[in-house]
Amino acid sequence: MNRAEFIGESIDFLHDYTMKSLQKTAEEHGVTIPQIRVIGDVYAHRTVSIKQLSQNLKMTQSTVSDIVDRLIAKKLLVKMPNQKDKRLVDISLSPRLAEDIDESIAELTNQSLIGVMELLNPSEQEAVEKGMKLLVSAVKEKMIAEGMDNYDFIDILYFSEKDKRGK
Repeated sequence: MNRAEFIGESIDFLHDYTMKSLQKTAEEHGVTIPQIRVIGDVYAHRTVSIKQLSQNLKMTQSTVSDIVDRLIAKKLLVKMPNQKDKRLVDISLSPRLAEDIDESIAELTNQSLIGVMELLNPSEQEAVEKGMKLLVSAVKEKMIAEGMDNYDFIDILYFSEKDKRGK
């Protein structure tokens, strides 16, 4: 197996592990992965329409609408008439969720990898972090060179505050 194949399979393995762990944690909190995706997108945009959610998440409007309805029933999201066009409805986080969202998202998304990283000693953890930063930087360069979208969330996820300010 060459390096590229190994890295690709490693990324797939890590993704599968993270998704299974996230699903387990989500179920413990009474939500599904699609529901977490919707909550995450609403959180990112603060206020969003069903149409925009479906475009952002690449899901049908009926699927997103069903998920939103379930999250409203759980008092995690709220619907409000759009200020500019009363025919439209805006979706936002419920006040209850808005208070706890930063901690909840961090807990749900990082819990599995925190446990894994704790299996490594500090120098191994540093080596993993350095390797990931190098790989993500190379991917970003390739994306820019090929005219692909360069998602800002990569900076949030993988780079320190100093690195973000320097971009």
